[in-house]
Amino acid sequence: MLLISLVVNFLIGIMNFLEYLLIGYIILGWFVFFGAIKDRDGVFFKVYVFLMSKIEPLLGYIRRYLPTVAGLDFSPLVVFVGLHFAKVIIIRIFFIIANG
Repeated sequence: MLLISLVVNFLIGIMNFLEYLLIGYIILGWFVFFGAIKDRDGVFFKVYVFLMSKIEPLLGYIRRYLPTVAGLDFSPLVVFVGLHFAKVIIIRIFFIIANG
């Protein structure tokens, strides 16, 4: 049971980390888009590029199946909702196993 608990906590931790990376990517993307981050050699832009390299493959996969609507990209929202449902499913399965 302890091993299952450790695996569940590890998976939830990874999903939370992905959510934080996605939030950082979105916020820094707004700053770049609106011109608040203009220095391409600055620290914030390098962090943005790093986050883009980690998050964009996942968002690109979603964008293949979900087109933009009126110029809005809903792929980050789909990833957030998917991560949330995955966490709920993992936690419910763990409780079923633990109490079953």
